[in-house]
Amino acid sequence: MNNYKIEKKQSFRIISFKTLLDEGTSIHTPQYSIKKTTFFKSVLDNGQMASLRPYSEGPYGYAAVAIEDGHVYYYAGVQSSKLLPEHTDEVLFPAGEYLILSGSGGLSRLAFDKLENQAFGSLLTEEYDYEFEYSGGPIAEVLLNGNPMDAEVEVWVPVQKRKAT
Repeated sequence: MNNYKIEKKQSFRIISFKTLLDEGTSIHTPQYSIKKTTFFKSVLDNGQMASLRPYSEGPYGYAAVAIEDGHVYYYAGVQSSKLLPEHTDEVLFPAGEYLILSGSGGLSRLAFDKLENQAFGSLLTEEYDYEFEYSGGPIAEVLLNGNPMDAEVEVWVPVQKRKAT
């Protein structure tokens, strides 16, 4: 089964709350999983995610991983072009091509981790004969069905044509 495709996306933005992922400097590492889960659960439990709902311009929940000033951050929020609420951050996703990986069933964190591992562990490696490579931008984790216990998810990885070596 082919669970991935390349799709052109317009630029978009998520408004969010963020936390530092201090376990590494790479955009993707399995050590981030527990901290991502803990952080996302905390913004749900303390009502921060609910405070962003009025700003949301779509039905999906978003998270992102981005490198900022040499540090890796994890964001939890909603897609929005509205004014940035106080005490929140934003992640800007440029227009361009994205590797879209899809999965469903089970816990959302496990599904996201599986898809990100597929992207960075096989598809976007030098060993795999794939025409695209990671472009360096933020990665989006999208909860499509609103149910983190039996999730339908996508991971959007910005890509560019692989450079000839």
